[in-house]
Amino acid sequence: MNYKNLLILIALISATVASFFWGGYHALRPFMFASGLVLVSAICLRASMNMETRSLTTLSLVTMATAFVDEYAHTSSGAFSYFDGMEPSPLTVFGWSLLVPGVLTIARLIHRRAPLESLEYRDLRVLPVLISVFLLVDSAWIGGYLPFFDLTLVSIYTLLVAASLYYSYTHPLGWNFWVMVTSLVLSAFMEYLGGVEGLWVYQNNEPMAFFIAFTWTLRTWAILAVSSLLGAEFLEQGSI
Repeated sequence: MNYKNLLILIALISATVASFFWGGYHALRPFMFASGLVLVSAICLRASMNMETRSLTTLSLVTMATAFVDEYAHTSSGAFSYFDGMEPSPLTVFGWSLLVPGVLTIARLIHRRAPLESLEYRDLRVLPVLISVFLLVDSAWIGGYLPFFDLTLVSIYTLLVAASLYYSYTHPLGWNFWVMVTSLVLSAFMEYLGGVEGLWVYQNNEPMAFFIAFTWTLRTWAILAVSSLLGAEFLEQGSI
């Protein structure tokens, strides 16, 4: 058992739980969101046992740094707000550090069983990113969120797209595809639960803005890109 990884995950989970109570989210009694958080935490704890400590540390730091900048850009633009009124909320900054490893763990498990090697063609590797960008813009337009895309938010999305294109082009299409699918499903699940139970509020007053699910695919690829440049490669055997 990798006790260093265990301590890192326990610290991240503890910080997330502390942020949950500090922000007063417990007053909402969000049973469904809390259950989802427990599930994601359990997946991360299990996955951390097979990760290199340096890779886990790099992933955690890159994820939280990205979360802080990304969440600030979205909340300051007015696209959505958090129950605690903070920009960004510590709950989501630390929460990202649990959700992203959960996404990678599930994507890795699926990729091992269905690598989609027959579809591999280098020029098509960026296709999942292009599809995500198209659906993101389309859903943001339909949902009435494009007016919230100020200079700061547009700059963040430009960086996310650039990093996503770089990462996807340098990694197999099958892996990119499963990262997209897994991040869409898991993030939509948690975003919806949090929206239903009032942890965050979107401007359309619906539980979830659809564009944010496609934002999560870009977030995940961007985090993987930066982590990869720092020497943490999660597609390699033994990383997850």
